Amino acid sequence: MIKIVHFSDLHFGSGERYGSLNPETGLNKRFEDFIAALDKPINFAIDNKVDLAIFTGDTYKHATPEPIYQKEFAQRIKKLSLNKIPTILLVGNHDVLYRIDGSDALDIYSTLQIENVTVFNKIESKKIETKNGVVQVIALPHITKSRLLAKEEYRNLSAKEQDQLMIDKVKEALKGCFEKIDPSIPAILLGHGTIETAQFGSEQDLSIGKVLSYPLSTFQTDKLDYVGFGHIHRHQVLQEQSPLILYAGSLERVDFGEENEDKGFIYLELERKRVNHKFISTAPRKFITISCDLTESKNVQIDLENEIQNKKQSSAVIRLRYKINEEDFGYIDQGKIRLMLGDSFAFVVQSEIVRKERVYQIAELDTKLISQPMSALEKYLFDYTEEEKERLLKRAKELMDLL
Repeated sequence: MIKIVHFSDLHFGSGERYGSLNPETGLNKRFEDFIAALDKPINFAIDNKVDLAIFTGDTYKHATPEPIYQKEFAQRIKKLSLNKIPTILLVGNHDVLYRIDGSDALDIYSTLQIENVTVFNKIESKKIETKNGVVQVIALPHITKSRLLAKEEYRNLSAKEQDQLMIDKVKEALKGCFEKIDPSIPAILLGHGTIETAQFGSEQDLSIGKVLSYPLSTFQTDKLDYVGFGHIHRHQVLQEQSPLILYAGSLERVDFGEENEDKGFIYLELERKRVNHKFISTAPRKFITISCDLTESKNVQIDLENEIQNKKQSSAVIRLRYKINEEDFGYIDQGKIRLMLGDSFAFVVQSEIVRKERVYQIAELDTKLISQPMSALEKYLFDYTEEEKERLLKRAKELMDLL
């Protein structure tokens, strides 16, 4: 039995708008969340003496990461290497510089030839030696169109035709890899991209036009024991067996689009024709949306405070959304609301103001009224309550006295 840890979609540098600076470390506190999330599969692999660690791409927010992001990731990969755990790094779409030379953010690991680390940046198959036996690995990293479009005959094809051509070429390359599989040895396929039946998380908009979408049938062969994918942040199992096909999902929440998704990594026990798997949560930072409709409220401040008190959590990123009538907005004590949310990890406040429909009787503002601005303003405020009108007129007079 070969023990494997599979993790994916780290995205160092993402989500930091919800974090403040930690004065003790000089790091964004949300970045520290992502570091802690990465430590979970790394430490699990070391503590449980696994045979193989797999990362299926999207190391950073983009392919030109800040040095601190590279440093923190490299330190964790070094820990695996020093513990003699073979580690596979697969190139994802966020790791790729979209140039013809095909360079990527993981090139450094291939260049330095780090012991026990194998980088896959093209479709190929390799046998990886582990302390409990050999694993046949077929790699399907993120595939770009750059090299394809360098050929004159493909440039005039439509985007749809280009995608289909790319998928056909991928299928042909995978078929060659499948034919080389030794049926007596466990075989896995590692990919980064979209499988058509998968459900997207919040990253969907980022992938349009950049990531190929593969039919599930591309991977439905009993020659494989496991198909593990990265790219889609939502953990999900697409097929239970022959082979097991799944997305590990991302390690930490990026934003409120992932509010209801758990985050974690996969632990596998692999043998030829048999694989057990378990999803292990990294206990990601909670994102909580507090929604409140105050349009029928008799006391908007108290009702909003009660909703906040009932749902807020000090360790969570909070998004407060409330809907309120225009005439009631001034009754909200913004300072007190922010004070109530002050012990959360971070918070944002979004108000939706429902405005009155007004019919302004401009025709009645004749020369006499215009020459008397206070009378004009009083006429303009015809549909306000007497209390509101008195307050506004008083403020207007104060402003006019300053002129």
